[in-house]
Order: sequence, then C-alpha cells, then structure tokens
Amino acid sequence: MLDFESVLIKHKFKYKKALGQNFIFDEGLLDEIAAAGGADGACVVEIGAGAGSLSRALAKRAKRLCSFEIDETLFPVLDETLAEFDNVQLFSNNVTELGIETVDMLIGEPYIVIANLPYYITTPLIFLFLRSELCGSITCLVQKEVAERICATDGGDFGALSASVQAVAEPKIVRKVKAWEFYPQPEVDSALIRIDKKSGAALSDELDAFFKKCFAAKRKTLVNNLTASGVDKASVLSALDAVGAGASARAEELGAAKLAELFEALRR
Repeated sequence: MLDFESVLIKHKFKYKKALGQNFIFDEGLLDEIAAAGGADGACVVEIGAGAGSLSRALAKRAKRLCSFEIDETLFPVLDETLAEFDNVQLFSNNVTELGIETVDMLIGEPYIVIANLPYYITTPLIFLFLRSELCGSITCLVQKEVAERICATDGGDFGALSASVQAVAEPKIVRKVKAWEFYPQPEVDSALIRIDKKSGAALSDELDAFFKKCFAAKRKTLVNNLTASGVDKASVLSALDAVGAGASARAEELGAAKLAELFEALRR
C-alpha cells in the first residue's frame, strides 16, 4: 500500500483550501468509487487528480485515464504515485476555462467522468459535462446536500439544479461518505452520486436558463415567474394547458420531464 502522506511530505506539499483539496486515502473506498463509476475497460476523465489516490484506483481498471490537475505543486507527487501506469495522461488545464468542446476534442472518444470534485466548483463541472456529446456518465463526490438536491423529484429540495440534471440524465446517490474519511476533513459530509446521461441528450444553455426562470421565486406560479422574465402571458397559459398543467401550477409541482415539455411547448 502506497503511503501518500509520506510522498506529500517528501515533496513539501501544502494543502490549498481555496482549491478545495480534500483527499481520500482509503483504498477500499477508492476502489468502490472506481467500480461504482464503471471504470472497467473505459476511457475515464478525472477532474482534480490530487495526490493520485483515486487516479491509481481508476488506472487499475480503466483502458485510459485522462486526469486534470491545476495545482502544479502536485505534479512531482503524481509523477511518483502514478509512475507504474502507462495508461494515464495528465493535463494541467482548467476544464471550465477550456470549455466542453475543447475537452471533448482532447479526449477524442466516448468517456465517463469519475472524480472527487472540489466543492467550490461542483455544479459548474457537472453542468459542463452534461453539455458534452461524448460523456456518458458522471460519478463524483459532492456535498451531501447538493447530491440530495440533484436527486430530489418534488417538494422543497427540487429546484433548477434538480430539473437541469434530470431533464438530460438519471441521477442516483450511490452511498454517503463521512467528513472524517477525507484529509483534511471538510466541514460537511459528502455523497457519491452517479449521473447517467440519457441517450442522445445534452443540456443546452437555453434549457438551463429556462429552468432558472421557472424557479426564480419558488413560491410564485410558473405564470408569474415566466412573465416576470419577459415571456408573453398568453403563451405561458397556452403552453401550460398543452402539457396538462393549470394556471396556478408552480415549477416544483411539475417535475423535470414536464418542465422540459413546457420549454418545448413555448418554443413552438
């Protein structure tokens, strides 16, 4: 078993809170994450290679591993912890700055994402890969509350985030992960979530923006929220009728599929 903490000390690595660096070193948990994400024989993209602990678990199973890491002080660490693998490519790019079309071009084949995502950029990264034409699934560690919101289907937790994900993918919580299983220990518990893209589906900027308008004020009706954003009231009422919803309907009552239908009805 590789002693990651000794390697980090050897290379004088300092954890950077601003980059959301909370690593996992438990080999059993790391292998469980790799298995849950479907790494066997796949092309895997990892965001935030860190010390290479999850990278190693992925590289053992994957056909090819493309790991992105923006902290250059970790490169000497990764050179050592991943030295035995010839199926790993390390990228120093920030994927949010590259954009999904460039990321897809760099990978060049269908892939899945498996990652211990930095908390501060969880949602933008998930949305980035939901826009991909090559990404088939996203399996990642996120804050427990965020995972619950992504998977919520109605009620108070169901919102624009839930709708945007569920319109193009099927999310499920695989397991909870306690804060003490990370180092340094974060302030909240996490969850491992798997998001499987629906065949041929990709999140568009227009659909994402529409869901945000629908939930602009959660207590208000869809008619009020959408007309406040500049949509013609008669068009909203007509579209609601077309999807079998009444004038008093609120976004959280419709669910992701119905809201996506409403979006299409308004486009017509």
